[in-house]
Amino acid sequence: MLQIALLLTGSDFVRRNSPILFLASLLWSFAGAAVLADGMMEASYFPFHVFGYFLLAESMLTLLTASGTQGARRSIFCFKGGIIGFVAILILSGRHSSNLMMAIIFGFACFMTGLFVVTSAWVVRYPHWRRALCGGIFQLIFALFLFLPYPAKHDGTVPQLIGMLMLTSGIQCALLAFRLRHLRDGYRIFDMFTPDDLLGTDVQAEESNAVATAQPGQQLTVHVWTPEGSSATTPVSRPVLNRYIAAVDARGVISTGHAALEMGPDIYISLYPAVDIDRSPAEFFNTLRAVRDNNVAGEFKEGYTSEAAAWCESDRKIVFHDFSPASLTHFWTQYRQQEIYNLTWRNCSSSVAYALEAALDGVRGGHGGWIHFLRLFLIPELWIAAQLRKRATTMAWTPGLLLDYSRALHALVHPVRLTWFSRRYRQKDTSSDR
Repeated sequence: MLQIALLLTGSDFVRRNSPILFLASLLWSFAGAAVLADGMMEASYFPFHVFGYFLLAESMLTLLTASGTQGARRSIFCFKGGIIGFVAILILSGRHSSNLMMAIIFGFACFMTGLFVVTSAWVVRYPHWRRALCGGIFQLIFALFLFLPYPAKHDGTVPQLIGMLMLTSGIQCALLAFRLRHLRDGYRIFDMFTPDDLLGTDVQAEESNAVATAQPGQQLTVHVWTPEGSSATTPVSRPVLNRYIAAVDARGVISTGHAALEMGPDIYISLYPAVDIDRSPAEFFNTLRAVRDNNVAGEFKEGYTSEAAAWCESDRKIVFHDFSPASLTHFWTQYRQQEIYNLTWRNCSSSVAYALEAALDGVRGGHGGWIHFLRLFLIPELWIAAQLRKRATTMAWTPGLLLDYSRALHALVHPVRLTWFSRRYRQKDTSSDR
């Protein structure tokens, strides 16, 4: 969440306030350590009921937000609000059996998350996968710690989990703030978050006097061909797989979808492999690895009109009116120098995702200081965007993940100017998705 918030706020804000961010991260870490220690004591001073009422209010607000959304966002909000509400009820009940149930729920969640991180790191081998592997193993160990009735007999499960989350997130924020202190002039936040070798070994600085905002009438369009929408015939009903992985029709024909980004007549980013990749089951795991041996020659399509004429129209379009053409042009100038395709780390969806992040770098920087920065964390779509980006970068970007990620970023860049109660009466989706 912090990375996306810093990306949207921009390098100017980060350079001015990185010492404050570093100090706040340290204080947050110390507070987390205190809460963790409190949870491991027999006599806990953690305000359970206050935290329970806070979670209950958060659950109600999330469910209220879900009533004004559509599609996948409604399902995510309903699931999140329901889980938080259930945990709040367990906390407010004040029973020992409730603490045991929370230990099982939190422990199982940590175990599954750690298992996913370990598996994806070992299989995909994305950049810094060894660091992620160690983090996943630590999550597995902490999950076992939550299961064990020691030292507070499950009565300290909540402060133990909260304290550990605060401690780890504070350390990560402090390390990130320390890195950002050395951000040189002409370099943006996006340059700090890009994977290794994405733009080659020679990343050049951007001109500081470049135009940072789009002109009136200028727009950026994210085109998504979903697996279901690009299938020649009606696919077999598999909601999650069809949306995020691939759709298969009755004849066994597989459709994986596609993604592209368009900014007027100047920029069109649509990456394909020059030669079809072997997708046989025997080579599946080898193909998934984000290593140089799996790089193949790629090619960029010339424009949306010709691509749509040769195939079909994109069935999803997300339009942005507030972005930085200069940052996008700078990214595209360097990215197109390598016509390389990799199924995991450099495919059509990842190309569009990173191009979109480059275009949105600092786009909210002119809307205030700390108040606006902290206000971003109150927008539910920031949490959604962070979860989607984390899953995509540890496995692979797909058209379905990119579609949801673009919608979440659209909600952050173009926030809805309506109250919670009036959202549910809207007739059209405000994400400009058509």
